[in-house]
Amino acid sequence: MLMKNLIIGLVLIGLLYGCSSDSYKFTGKIDGEFTGKVYLKRLEINGVVPVDTAEVVKGEFTFKGKAEFPLVYLIYLEENRYPIMFFGENKKISITVNPEKVEEAVIKGSKINDIYAKFMEEIPHKDKSSKMEEDYYNAQASGDASLLESIIADMGKIREDQRNYAVDYLKKNSENVVGAFLVLNMMNELSAEELEEIGQNLNKTLKAHPYVIHFSEQLEMIKMQKELEAAVEIGKVAPSFSLVDINGETINLESFRGKYVFIDFWAGWCRPCREENPVLRKVYQKFGGKDFEIVSISLDRSEEDWKKAVKEDGLNWTLLHDSIGDIAQLYNVQSIPNTLLLNPNGEIVEKQIRGQELMELLDGLIGKK
Repeated sequence: MLMKNLIIGLVLIGLLYGCSSDSYKFTGKIDGEFTGKVYLKRLEINGVVPVDTAEVVKGEFTFKGKAEFPLVYLIYLEENRYPIMFFGENKKISITVNPEKVEEAVIKGSKINDIYAKFMEEIPHKDKSSKMEEDYYNAQASGDASLLESIIADMGKIREDQRNYAVDYLKKNSENVVGAFLVLNMMNELSAEELEEIGQNLNKTLKAHPYVIHFSEQLEMIKMQKELEAAVEIGKVAPSFSLVDINGETINLESFRGKYVFIDFWAGWCRPCREENPVLRKVYQKFGGKDFEIVSISLDRSEEDWKKAVKEDGLNWTLLHDSIGDIAQLYNVQSIPNTLLLNPNGEIVEKQIRGQELMELLDGLIGKK
């Protein structure tokens, strides 16, 4: 669930960028009788990093150091799996905690944590969301389909309200690390255009912050993915490429202009692909020639594996080998088998068609020529 993941993420990432001094002092007071050690760790983009260890003396402990950027710090009580999570910066921050209720630790002395607390407090339907999740599992266990349907509908509305709240907050805070964190957690919920707009604001003041650097890297990947997806949409001219065929001849996609072309990304190790090959043999036997061609592009790593599969399956059309995967990447191939049908102008007219469906489609298309 979006908001559940968002809440977890909020606990794990710091919010603000900028420090008022060049060092920090984190002091803690543990309720009750607690002895032993506490461990300070820092959550960075690539994972949790150990920072320091302190002895608990008369229920108190202290950590001193420097924080290059405001990031989340985690304090583990010796025998407690759940850490105290807080937003560390170069300030004096006090922490009061009950070992039995670590998640309710009180953090003072940090505006970052105040902002975090305010954001969390104002999440719409927060209490109701937790209750409905419990109701959902109970209804599921009892097999009450009608109740399940009602709960799912209500949960959908709650998630939408929570998403809108987070997006609105994000847009109002895209010049600071609050926005940097939120956009990292919601990148899959926003369009590339929205991400680009927010990224421009973040880079104005936070360009060197690790959250913004990571966001920028992810944004570039998203934009590249969108471009790849757009290039192979139905109605687009299929991207041009050249590969060497099984006979050592260089084959260019444009050489098939004037024909319907079925492009099939496959591999010898792919069982569903191999199961399709007998059907493709029938298709090629019926339609192969001046009006139709199959172009099979193998993603096998080795030429030996590719040629072995070709021989075993009796393939006799245009057979190409994309061992590096460059053409597969160009065509945004995420899994195989992956197929496209091109018209005589080289335009994509169908995608992900197989078997009898391809046979029937070609019956209609080529029969009209």
